[in-house]
Amino acid sequence: MTTGPSIPGALSTTAPSGPRWPLFATADAGMFIFGIVLLLMGAWLPSLPVTTAQAGYLGSLPLLGILAATVVCGPWLDRAGARPVLAAGLAVVAAALALMPGLAGSELLLAAAFVYGLGGGLLNTATNALVADLAALTPQDADPAARGRALNLLGFFFSLGAIGSPLLMAAAGPHAAGAVIHALAALTALVLLPVLLLPFPAASRPGSHPRDLLRVLNQPIVWLFGALLFFESGQENAMFVWAGKIAQSALGADVRSAALVLVVLSAALGAGRLLAVGWLRWLGNRWTLWASASAVIAGSLLAIAAGSYALMVAAFLLVGFGFAAIYPTGLGLAADRFPADTGTAFGAVITLSLLGGSAGPWIASRLAAIGPRWVLALPLVASTGVLLLTAAATRRRSG
Repeated sequence: MTTGPSIPGALSTTAPSGPRWPLFATADAGMFIFGIVLLLMGAWLPSLPVTTAQAGYLGSLPLLGILAATVVCGPWLDRAGARPVLAAGLAVVAAALALMPGLAGSELLLAAAFVYGLGGGLLNTATNALVADLAALTPQDADPAARGRALNLLGFFFSLGAIGSPLLMAAAGPHAAGAVIHALAALTALVLLPVLLLPFPAASRPGSHPRDLLRVLNQPIVWLFGALLFFESGQENAMFVWAGKIAQSALGADVRSAALVLVVLSAALGAGRLLAVGWLRWLGNRWTLWASASAVIAGSLLAIAAGSYALMVAAFLLVGFGFAAIYPTGLGLAADRFPADTGTAFGAVITLSLLGGSAGPWIASRLAAIGPRWVLALPLVASTGVLLLTAAATRRRSG
């Protein structure tokens, strides 16, 4: 099985008939749903009549479901194509969301939380793989950063969903939370319709045995990209948990001002992903990753030295812009390296990134025990790792 660098036009035989924009739009809608799913439980928990222990389970089980689905769905994507995986993910999420308001206060809500996490994991991997394959149908000679640009735009829709979930819950209030979740279930079912009706690219490895696909995991470059995204997810999640607390503890900011720091970080990440769609064309993948990691390092150093609230806000604005392009551009490079095994490669790489995302806030909590600004040592180390791993990954590719 060939798993070397991509060949321009290598995926043209899998191209669907007709324009590609409806498939891109469908994938973006699916990623928007995943963004909502990822933060939905956290936004709903304050309205639920649950114990502290149950709240902990409800916060963890969706993430466990996402991880479990990501581990197993990669080879399925390569054997069957994106349509059945994406359809299964949307159907599972829609069904779980439709049931969850009626299960509030019941032990069955725990099972539903895990199930909608499974659907979210399928959505995440399938939308990323589909967009990577669709972008590759444009000759790589014309746009070598095509995948990175498309995946950054996909990431922007994830950010919209992640912001939208708590905003919807806050606007609706606790008494209307169930109605909001039912509306989200209907929206998810609506996104399922084009998945069932549109022509999708053919599977890259139809009829192959899972054992053959798993040989991709013997390639060291897979774990190189996985390590890169492990570092990125770890520092992103850590800063989203700790940015406001750093401003509060280090500068004595009030609760509202601390929350604004988190809003700035989130907005900068979303805007940065949208802007990266343009600047990747000029900078390319490697320089975008280096510039992004350098921005995170510069922003972290500024936050460490910041003696005023305005400087702290500016620091996290810079950190957010730095975070923006690293994850989707890293995924794009991994897809370039495995054009016919994107699902399997993405399954491994995204799994490692999820592990990093889980580890980051825990590591940050240990650093915070020393002092609030010590948390910023994490993005300094992680972004240095991103710089070094980018150099190693791009050197192996050119070699």
